[in-house]
Parts: sequence; structure tokens; C-alpha cells
Amino acid sequence: MTFKEGKEEYYQGARKKVLFTTLCVIGVVAAFMISLTIGFYDLTVVECYQIIINHITGNIEDVMGDDIVWNTRLPISLYAIICGATLAVGGAIMQTILRNPLADPYTMGISSGASLGASLSIILGLSLWSGFSDDLSLVTMAFVFSLIPVGVILFFSIVRKTTPSKIILIGIAVMYMFSAITSLLMVTASEESLAEIYAWNIGSLATITWPDVPLPLIVSTLCIIFLYSQSRSINVMMSGENTSRSLGINTRRMTMICMVVISMMTAVVVCFCGTIGFVGLVGPHIARVFVGSETRYLLPASAAFGALFLLVANCIAMVAGTFGLPVGVVSSLIGCPLFIFLLLKMRRKAWK
Repeated sequence: MTFKEGKEEYYQGARKKVLFTTLCVIGVVAAFMISLTIGFYDLTVVECYQIIINHITGNIEDVMGDDIVWNTRLPISLYAIICGATLAVGGAIMQTILRNPLADPYTMGISSGASLGASLSIILGLSLWSGFSDDLSLVTMAFVFSLIPVGVILFFSIVRKTTPSKIILIGIAVMYMFSAITSLLMVTASEESLAEIYAWNIGSLATITWPDVPLPLIVSTLCIIFLYSQSRSINVMMSGENTSRSLGINTRRMTMICMVVISMMTAVVVCFCGTIGFVGLVGPHIARVFVGSETRYLLPASAAFGALFLLVANCIAMVAGTFGLPVGVVSSLIGCPLFIFLLLKMRRKAWK
């Protein structure tokens, strides 16, 4: 193969990777438009966007339609994009730095920590500050406790050198311990509290409102930009610790930094909507099949597909059953068989 032919093959592969990401972004836009029309109050796409324009200009004609589209469906759909992109990017980085296809943002015990914090708030009424409302207490407790397992992992990583496999095992151990404490609390809970905890653990976007959107949007955007800026270092880490060290990359420090960043953006997203599964596991695997493991292509592709996946799952959740389903149920029902199929069909070269 000549240099010219190799160059042309490289650019052709790059165009295919960009095409996949572009198609996913188009799919996100289409799914976003459709998601605004789904619900018990029937509206067309044109009517939805006319309502949005009227709200922005202050010329509200349909009060009920404005309340449903602007105050309910729009923030939920935006949050689905934020949450899907965040979890998928976190999963892509975790799988890369730990060199394990089973890693995802919840590997470090974030979900179990958030669940314990939410349970303490719901069952025992605990709060970080007495002046917080019930909803704010729930969010803050879930956020703080979601970071505790990460702190435990970082402590052992600093005190004693840990391999990627040990990091995963420590995360699993902390996850089971926190889950056991949560189960113990649930034994003493009332029926109303049990129902609320159950819904939170499954993961739902139904309670998302406009005040819940800005913080996850800002934090996740900044974190994703930072991770993307470290694409070169993350790519080098895939070749192993010795090679990385020879190229001037401190793998241990970079792993810790990435874990902290992923933990922050995942915790901020999860504390508002609960633990939505399989997005951070399936999204990166799908993207990896089409764009490979090069981080500068993998992260945008994972973010776009993760957002699309969760938007579609939320659309299905809103029309499933008599009163709809939590989106976490739908994402698991879709993600589980899809993940098994990918594991059986994915070639090893997708990880190279």
C-alpha cells in the first residue's frame, strides 16, 4: 500500500466515523421533536413548536398546552439528552482507562451510594441542612453519598497502588455494602416510603422540572469538554502502563483524575433522576463498533448515541402501560438483550 492509498483509507475511515456521529445527532433532534408530542394531551410537532415560540415571545394562547409542553415535556426531553450523553461518555472513559468492557459510571458504586443517600432522606428524613425542602434534601443527600464510594476507591488508590481490576472489585464491594444498608433501611420503611425509594432506584425522568436542568447541564458539559481535551493521553493509556510512562503519561494520576471527573458529572445527573441503567454500558459499545476506540471520535459518538438511546427509551416509557413506565425499566429492557447481542457479535479489534 502506497502512502497516498494509506492516507485516502485513513480519511475514508474518519468520514465514516463522523457520519455515524452526525446521524446520531440528527436522530437526537428528530427524537427530541417527537418526544414533545407524546403524552395524554395530543399535539403535533408544529403545534408544540408554535407553543414554544409563543411562550418565548410572551404571546401564550393555549394555557394548558403551554404548561404541558414548556413546563413538563421540554425539560424532561432536555434532561434525557443531558443524562444519556453524560452516562455514555462516562462509560466510554471508564471502559478505556480500566481496559474492561464491563465498566460503566456505576462501577465505582455511585448508584448504590446515591440510593443510600436517597433512602436516608426518604425514610429517616435526614438532611444536610434543616432549611432544605424535602426535594432539595433528597437531591443533596443522594449527591453527597454517591461520592463516598469514589472517595473510598481514591483512598485505597493513593495509600496503596491498585490495578484496574482492583478498582472494579473495590467498587463492587462498596456497592454491595451500601446496597445492604439500603435494604436494611427499607425493612423499616412505610409503604409510601418504599414506593418512593423503589421509583427512585429504577430511575425516572417524570419529576424533572426546569430548576433541575441548569446544574447538570453546566457540570456535565464542562466535564465532557475536559475529558475530550485529554483524548491523546487516554488513547496512550490503552497501550499499557509501560508504554504510557515512556511517552510521559502518568497513568495512575490520569486514571484518578478521570475517575473524579466522571464521578462528579455522573453524581450530579443521577441525584435528580435516580439510577438509569445500561446507558453507560451499551452506548459506548455501540459507538465503538462504528468508530473504534480512538477517544476523539469515541466520545462524541458515545454522547450522541447515549442521548438518542435515552430519548427513545423515554418516549417508549411515556406511552407504555396505562400511566407510563419509569424510563429506567425501558432502558434496561432494551439495553440488556442489546448488550448480550453486542458481546456475542463484537470483534476484538473494536477495542484496539
